[in-house]
Order: sequence, then structure tokens, then C-alpha cells
Amino acid sequence: MSHTAAEGFEMAAAQQKTGRIIQIGSQRVSSTVYGKARELISQGAIGDLCMVEGVLGRNDPTGAWEYPPPTDLSPQTLDWDTWQGTAPKRPFDGLLFARWRCWKEYGTGVAGDLLVHLISGITFALNLNEPPKRALALGGILRWKDGRNMPDVHASLFEYGTLPVYTRLNLGTEMPEVVRIQGAKGYLEITENSVTHVTQPGVDTSPSYYALNSYPRAMREEYVKQWHAEHDPIPGQEPLSAATTYRGISYDEIKPHLYKFFEAVRSRKPVIEDAVFGNHAALACHMANESYFRKSAVSFDPGSKTIKA
Repeated sequence: MSHTAAEGFEMAAAQQKTGRIIQIGSQRVSSTVYGKARELISQGAIGDLCMVEGVLGRNDPTGAWEYPPPTDLSPQTLDWDTWQGTAPKRPFDGLLFARWRCWKEYGTGVAGDLLVHLISGITFALNLNEPPKRALALGGILRWKDGRNMPDVHASLFEYGTLPVYTRLNLGTEMPEVVRIQGAKGYLEITENSVTHVTQPGVDTSPSYYALNSYPRAMREEYVKQWHAEHDPIPGQEPLSAATTYRGISYDEIKPHLYKFFEAVRSRKPVIEDAVFGNHAALACHMANESYFRKSAVSFDPGSKTIKA
């Protein structure tokens, strides 16, 4: 959404001032898959939240933004100075134009390309509309040593209230994209076309291994006997573990997102992923990048609306 944190606040302020309907382009916020996750969490299906993790991996040149420049690209077909904007001026280079995501002077790297979609989906499911309080990131250029200065491996840990959100993005190894929202009563596993709800009892289902491995023999035998007497179910009434999978269309499908936007334009009703929501997701990405380059944790200061080390 933005190249800098300040730009995002300018966009949000412009929307609020004009009252226009604006929807940012992360389709997961309109996905029935993430919608079901949001519903289950709001119903307390997984209990008190403990942690969220998200992982995504690619392993091909196109996935790492090594795009071929247009064959007719030249200073005659591109206004190079205008395209560079506020970035430091450099001589014409078709690779910079085609592969702009690789350089922080023009893009926001894997955070702005991929992490923002993970964060948008996660915060929507959690019914959050705020930036993280803190972020700590590390990584490096470990696979695509083509002159870029943005990392191709980027691991970030965010703090939303008291909830840790951990994301791992890797352009060097193909990995399925998975988000797991973990709670005291189980977890939700979200993939492109499904959300699976796995329940957990949160209690011991067998005698404690600590007692089995440390008690003297007589004490251990008495403990085991007492445990089974108090916990064993009636034969034939043993509890069943449960895992329910809800399937839908891809969360990257654009039609539901466009439909919600057009309906909002017609009705003048607000959308969820407006410029404020989008800026909050973008701020997490800016914080991940700031932490990576500063090599330290960063925090968001709501008073000054800036990212601080």
C-alpha cells in the first residue's frame, strides 16, 4: 500500500477527509476461508489465543521477482526520471524497472509483496485493526545474489497486545502457505482453500510422565492406580478427538473482493479493508523491514506515528 510509514498515514487521512470508499487489495479479507476462521475465533472455538504462526515459501526466479524487462523498454518509452520519484537518481536501468521489488529504494521487498497478505488475513481473522506494538526481524540474501538489497529470507516476530505473531517467508525454498492460529482449546490451520479446526481437551490424557519417571515404585503404582480410577472413561464412552475442515474457493480469488468494493460504492456502506486497515497491515511490514535493516527490535509510537528502535 505504501513505500513508507508516513505515506500510509497520509492515505488514511485523505480517505477520512474525503469520505470516499477505498478498499485495499488483500483478497483474504473478503475470503470465506478467513471469514470462517474469524467466525470460529469469535465463538471461542479455540479458547484463549496463545500464538499465531504463518509460513510461505517460493523457489523460482519469477517468484523472487527476477522479471524480464519489456522488450521495448528504453529511455524513449519510459519517463525514467518520473518513475524514480524521490529515490536517489540513477542512470537508466531496465532491470531496476522490472525488478523494483528487489531494492528498498523502490519497493518493500518480501514484506510488502507477501507478508502484508499474511498479516491482513491474520488480523482480519483475529478481528484486529491496529499495528503491532513491537517487531523483531532477521534474515538475509541467501538465495538470489543478483545485486538486490532486500532480503529473500525474512522471519519476523510481532507483538499484538500480548499475542505473539510469528511469520517466516523464504524465496529460496518452495513451501505451502499455512497459517496456524493457536489457542487453549485447539487450533485453526488455514490454507489457500480451507480452514481446519482441530480441538484439544487441554488436560492430561494419561498419567504424568514426571510421576512415572521419578516416583519410587510403590508411590508410582499407587499414583497410577488412583489416576486411572479418577480419569478412565466408562468402556464404550471413550471421547473422540475432532477435526473439522471447511473448504471454499481460493483466498486469492479476486471476485469476492471486487464484489464487496462495488457493493460498498453502490450502498455507501464502509468496507473492512479501508485505508486505515490497510495502513495498519502495511505498518507491520514497514516494522519488519526497519527491524531487519537496523538489526534490532522496533516499536510503533502511536503518538508520533513513527517506528522507533
